[in-house]
Amino acid sequence: MEKKEVDKSLFKAYNLAQRLSTLNEITLQIDAAENKLEIYEILRNETHWLLNCEILALAILSQIQTTYQIISLSSISDATGLNESYFTLEEGSPGWVIRNQNPIKSKISNIPQYSHTLEGKYEDLGIQNLMVIPIKSGQNKVGAFIFGSIDENEYTEDDLIIAQLYGLQVAVALNNATFVEDAKKRISQIESMNEISRILNATLDINQLLEQTAQAIQRNFNYFDVTIFLLSEDQSELILKAHSGNYIDFLPKDYRQKITDGIIGWVARNGENALVNDVTQDPRYKSYEYHNTKSELALPIKIEGKLVGVLNIEDKNLYAFDEMDVVVLQTLCEQIASALKNAKLFEEVKSANEKLQELDTMKSEFLGIVSHDFRSPLSSIILAGKALLKNEEVLSNQRLKEYLQLIVDQANRLNQLAEDTLQITKIETGQVSIAWQIVNTERMIKEAISAVRFSNRHTVSYYIDPDVSYIKADPAKLRQVVQNLISNAVKYSPNGGKVNIEVREHNNDEILFSVSDEGIGIKPEHRDKLFQKFSRVDSEHTKNIKGTGLGLWICKEIVEAHKGRIWVESEVGKGSTFKFAIKKMDN
Repeated sequence: MEKKEVDKSLFKAYNLAQRLSTLNEITLQIDAAENKLEIYEILRNETHWLLNCEILALAILSQIQTTYQIISLSSISDATGLNESYFTLEEGSPGWVIRNQNPIKSKISNIPQYSHTLEGKYEDLGIQNLMVIPIKSGQNKVGAFIFGSIDENEYTEDDLIIAQLYGLQVAVALNNATFVEDAKKRISQIESMNEISRILNATLDINQLLEQTAQAIQRNFNYFDVTIFLLSEDQSELILKAHSGNYIDFLPKDYRQKITDGIIGWVARNGENALVNDVTQDPRYKSYEYHNTKSELALPIKIEGKLVGVLNIEDKNLYAFDEMDVVVLQTLCEQIASALKNAKLFEEVKSANEKLQELDTMKSEFLGIVSHDFRSPLSSIILAGKALLKNEEVLSNQRLKEYLQLIVDQANRLNQLAEDTLQITKIETGQVSIAWQIVNTERMIKEAISAVRFSNRHTVSYYIDPDVSYIKADPAKLRQVVQNLISNAVKYSPNGGKVNIEVREHNNDEILFSVSDEGIGIKPEHRDKLFQKFSRVDSEHTKNIKGTGLGLWICKEIVEAHKGRIWVESEVGKGSTFKFAIKKMDN
């Protein structure tokens, strides 16, 4: 009898060890997953090796922490039709588990918070026992894991242990995946803001500006429907001026809506944002028979504090928006307001029959205002990103660190775009003047090099002819030209190599600067385009390299202001050398 008990205990221990080994193997797969969908697929395919369950589902806690969403992970779970359904924390066993952070292992008829719309559907499919465990990462609640069996016998204590260990691994993976996906989303949003900013800079026609902006927001942010309304002159109605998305056939251009109606009207009356992640629960929502909107986000567009319109976003998913969406779209509303302000100003100038030069000046002012307004939110993004990069938890997680660095880098790139745009304004309005000074050439070159971010695949060297150790020029503007050329050399030599800077005497009366790389090179037919404003060389090798086409144009303008010239010498596949020569000035 004792031997049988010993054998039984040994078998139980062996079985538990085998399951722990299986858990480890599945955990390795989960850790290698790149996103939540991959994690879900692994759970669907591998969990049956670990636990007996006909019902397998996750209850994911929403951002507002008052509801959870069911994610079905087995064929029987799929049959319930509950996948992606939302429940409050007061409904169903998952809600009870999330609130109390205690597991449930019981016959389905005895569980707390029994819900006919959740557990009732499981029962209809023959499920007799449920095991629901909380899943969290540190102090961060993620949701609950749901296991259901048609077996009359309840789950064992060993099953509970395995399920809790499994839930811990899944919680960490989901939490990391959420962070990474959010980071990718924010990077994409920042890049999209860059594109939309270019659209705002590209036209002063109000209708074209708003239409292209609505299309860009809907396309780049993948929203279901985007509309831009402007306030009527008597301020009693909102007039639809731009539309992109699925409701475009139902709401024609110039459709009018009273400001007393709907969420859009509420925003117009109050001048405040409205974030509604479940329109069925908000009495302000104006329902249409053809609409299947579930979430709506509306934001005021203001010029100098006065409301002029509303940007409205709708989505067919519940809880489609978060606070970061609000921050990003608020920034876009500020840009739209600036664009509207300047577009209206442009129309006034045009209608007054002013000269073409005056119209160009208005465009330059428009660019300057847009760029100035862009820098404030970007500075906040950069400061927040740098602060997070100093956080110990972020520093200990290489993946999070890399994505945060991407956010900071992309924000810096947009900030540089704003600076370049301001530079355009000064150049086009003749405000660029050269402050002639004695320049320490070596110090200027070192400062330009230190301002460029090099990869570990690049090396940099420089040589300065002793005869040009000190020259007469504008030090800040000359450094800007050299820094831009060095940055391009790094950017367009993605596989690394040597970047070399040289400064020599040239033709007795000139000083020659050259920056060479070992990069992809430039075809002869493309070289004439390089120094034109907003012009870029597009090819298979450069399609993933970001740029605005402003840097070399600004370089040319600065060099010419120094009474100089700039050009490029290049061989495809071997690299490029950008050269500029400025006139010697008496020291």
